[in-house]
Amino acid sequence: MNPWTQVTGWTLIHFVWQGGLLALATAAGLRLCRRRSSEARYAIACVGLAAMLASPVVTAAFVWAPGSVLMPAGSIPPTVPGSDVPLTMQRSSTDDVSSSPNGAAALTKVGLDAWLSLVAWSWLAGVSLFLARFAGGCWRIHRLRVASLAEAVSQWQSASERLAAQLRLDVAFRVVESALVDAPGVIGWIRPVIFLPLSAVTNLAPVQIEAILAHELAHIRRRDYAVNLLQTVAEILLFYHPGVWWVSARVREEREHCCDDVAVEVCGEPTAYAAALAELASWRTRETALAVAATDGALLARVRRLLRVPEDDEPRSISGLIILALGTLLAAGVAVQSSSSLPSTPSSLATAQTEAAAPQAQAEGIRNTEHFEIHYRRDLDLHAERVGREAERAYEQVSSDLKHDLGFRVPIVLFHTTNELEQSVQAGRLVPPHVASFADPSRDRILLAVDHPADQWFGLITHEVAHVFGFDIIPGTATPRWIAEGLAEYERGAWDPTDLVALRDAVRANAIPKMSGLLGDGSNTNLQLVYRLGHAAFDFIESRWGKTGVRQFLFSVRHTARNGGDPYQRAFQVRLNEFDQAFEQYLRQRFTAPADQALAARFDYRATLRIEGDITAIGSPVSDGFACIELWVVTEGGIRQRWAVECGDVTAQDVIRALRPGDRVIVTGPPARKPVAQRMVMRSLVRPSDGFTWRAHSG
Repeated sequence: MNPWTQVTGWTLIHFVWQGGLLALATAAGLRLCRRRSSEARYAIACVGLAAMLASPVVTAAFVWAPGSVLMPAGSIPPTVPGSDVPLTMQRSSTDDVSSSPNGAAALTKVGLDAWLSLVAWSWLAGVSLFLARFAGGCWRIHRLRVASLAEAVSQWQSASERLAAQLRLDVAFRVVESALVDAPGVIGWIRPVIFLPLSAVTNLAPVQIEAILAHELAHIRRRDYAVNLLQTVAEILLFYHPGVWWVSARVREEREHCCDDVAVEVCGEPTAYAAALAELASWRTRETALAVAATDGALLARVRRLLRVPEDDEPRSISGLIILALGTLLAAGVAVQSSSSLPSTPSSLATAQTEAAAPQAQAEGIRNTEHFEIHYRRDLDLHAERVGREAERAYEQVSSDLKHDLGFRVPIVLFHTTNELEQSVQAGRLVPPHVASFADPSRDRILLAVDHPADQWFGLITHEVAHVFGFDIIPGTATPRWIAEGLAEYERGAWDPTDLVALRDAVRANAIPKMSGLLGDGSNTNLQLVYRLGHAAFDFIESRWGKTGVRQFLFSVRHTARNGGDPYQRAFQVRLNEFDQAFEQYLRQRFTAPADQALAARFDYRATLRIEGDITAIGSPVSDGFACIELWVVTEGGIRQRWAVECGDVTAQDVIRALRPGDRVIVTGPPARKPVAQRMVMRSLVRPSDGFTWRAHSG
């Protein structure tokens, strides 16, 4: 799932209760300060609105952060599978995902993702509509300002400048009389324009007009345009929450009260000013009665306030209904927050029973990284720190290779020993014995024993991280084992010497099965051979179609598992038998060589080649004609090539024992006579990391 939709969806959902809580807090503050000045109430309303704007930003940061408590972990509620088959090789033990606990959990996760996407995209559509509405308003104001340029300066300009001097306002402004407006107002902030409706100029007394002008000048002096912009942003981005609209309305109301107080203070005629407001309200009521059928409004409420007339019960009852609605939203949001942290499948009881047998490491300490949540005992704190670094390296590699990201953080549970790991999951019959790591597909988590050498952790973790990526790309269906294990070993990037020997023996014995026929769990074939062939198959796919081909193949398997079809044809435009033939030819070229043919016939000893690369496999002991080292070499054009290095007619056991997969080395020696063979004989080797050097000698 796209992380953007996940973060946005959870942020919007959490703001339901957060906005309700902030609105209730604002209402309480206004209620407590109802007898204080309008400036104090205005400040409370502005703080409430600013907090509403800041709340989603803070929430999104928490949701995005590793180990967030505001967004449930990416793994769906755990279940205990009942299959005897090791689950590292399959996503589910049945084809009908809806009929198994794992399938039900997967469907729950898919359903939640769908709802989050719907929430995020619906919000984006609403924001777009309100932005269009805002753009229309800006265009109307622009046209009104342009029209004002053609109008003569009002006769009230000098009176306005006198009032501005009283208010210590040094901003240049114009006063314009216009028939295009039905109420006084001010637009602009660099050189503002005050509009007076013609009806006001002809029907109001001079003292009333001066009070109205003082009110508009107060807006300019207070720089209310900035807060008005804040309100507009809040109403656009948080349009779906009634609490935002209610607080924004309180801001506008108290802002008008503040300017009313300034007007009365400057002119000293509250009764005359109240009469002017009442007259303006009556004009607007007559003009808009057919549209809104209103007999009361904000202007009349201001009149009552200026004249100290008690308000009737109607507004109070409306406010009570609004507060009741906000309280309901708050309760609903809290319910959503609570339910998001509870198990959502009936299998939670079985899960609790399984976890009761697990070590206390799962609850004693948690270390969060960008993509992982590491559970461990306190005495494994240093181990957890290194595992976190290695896990992030593994994630970066696999994600880069497959051009895919996980929409959740992967839990990693650490164990002191392999035996402890086995005992913790033995009741669930999840893993075969003597494994140092395991990827649990039912919970998208990794179990790791730390009793192996630390320099092996990266390979183990990369193997399991690749499994989790595979589970995510091909969910809800049994994945052929050669794909599951082959991808994991391919991403690990190193060959075990015994695997290489076994593959060479299979090639010599013509015992290479058809890869396209290894469907399901491959139980009709030697599993170890299946895993080794899977590793070689992904090497072959990369050598022929590049890393893009690996990704295309995985997503083709995903598509055909759901919709049917041929994944080989879809990914590579080749038929099944053509893939098998090409793969078999690749194996024979890679693992066999005419041993009875003299080295001089196969290699050009007059030339010297120098290559630098990372060791992926080391063979020992090595038969004539077979490579003792395999390297990944990156060309100047950025293309990765696999090179086979033979030891030739010299004894090289000393250098073989000193090397490890992953070492970066520089090898020099004669190249193969056929350049396309990507093969050479080693005559010298240097490991730059520590200066280790080896040169060939007869023995």
